[in-house]
Amino acid sequence: MNRQKRIAVAAERSSAYGRGFIRGVAEIAEQHPEWSLVLVDPQQAAAKASCGFAGWICRVSDSRTAKALARCGSPVVDCLCASPEPRFATVKTDAETIGRLAAEHLMRHRFSNFAFCGYRRVTFSDRRRNAFAAFLEKNNIRPAIYRPTFHRQNRFGRDFLLGDRVESPPDFADLSKWLERLPKPVGVFCCDDLRASHLLAACQALGFSVPSDVAILGVDDDPIYCMFSTPRLSSIDPDAVAIGRIAATTMDNMLSDRRTAANPPNITMPPVGVVERASTDTYPDAPPWFAAALAFIRSDATKGISASDVFRHVGYSRTLVERAFRDNISSSVQNQIAEARIDEAKRLLDATSLPVKEVAAISGFSSPEYFSRAFANATGLSPAAWRERTEGGSRSG
Repeated sequence: MNRQKRIAVAAERSSAYGRGFIRGVAEIAEQHPEWSLVLVDPQQAAAKASCGFAGWICRVSDSRTAKALARCGSPVVDCLCASPEPRFATVKTDAETIGRLAAEHLMRHRFSNFAFCGYRRVTFSDRRRNAFAAFLEKNNIRPAIYRPTFHRQNRFGRDFLLGDRVESPPDFADLSKWLERLPKPVGVFCCDDLRASHLLAACQALGFSVPSDVAILGVDDDPIYCMFSTPRLSSIDPDAVAIGRIAATTMDNMLSDRRTAANPPNITMPPVGVVERASTDTYPDAPPWFAAALAFIRSDATKGISASDVFRHVGYSRTLVERAFRDNISSSVQNQIAEARIDEAKRLLDATSLPVKEVAAISGFSSPEYFSRAFANATGLSPAAWRERTEGGSRSG
């Protein structure tokens, strides 16, 4: 009989991200009956570092906690990486890909003005800001960056950032002044959904329309913020459950292999992608009906619609509608329908274990054979290869 190993899991339980992360850890722990998971309040991690845990899977938010865990002698997997420690394995979201996805999303909507809204001197926010700005600057675009005045009332404590407090942020006055100065219309990438909710509240207080004046994109795909906002917030899904799974798998490797424990890996996890909702559903240079056409495609592409159905839905001629698609997104109506079906197929392959033929039918394809050809043409992989890649989709960095 294997000796029980107590594994501390320290992550915020108040956020969708934290709960998803914990769920991923728990799924891997089911495969290890010798593990006994213990949930630890992240703010108590430093005090409990010497409690004899066999390992720590955590989101280390400050140097005091990092130093205490480094001294405890047990393997540590850090999934926040706010206070780097060479003795820790790390599993973190891919900030570069998140920043690129955000920039590409807003560029596809043909904005001329771009901005980033984050927190001052917060590591994950800085990484996403830098990646977003770097991608845009490669395309000769310089985004506006929110840089609040540094004084006491603008400071964010750890409990605010990791506790998902929903009241007005301490820098609401500075945030509102910055927002007023931005040229409109503008696409704004926020470092997380909490920050996106702050920006949305500032827009509402100032009378700016979202998304017509200010389009807002966050990160985490947290239903508390995204679905309880008006309009609903677009967001990038970082796949917290997968990060939890990889963190727990890494802990298992460190416990069973001394070489891995002595040379802890650094793993970067790609996000799932952009989940588009009403807060970015606008095209500044397009006719008013254009967003409605795209929304109809997104909602009904899997139901067997054709380009003719889109023309009837918006009430304009094929020539006019196709010209608007070509001028605004360099695509055709039929191509957008095909892309929407492929996107749904990707989601099903990533999130379910459904057979490929069922994925094909649910995604709106007429046959599994046609689906496999279309999917390979769009992604360079067969549906089975895509699923295999995403199931083991971590990469060292």
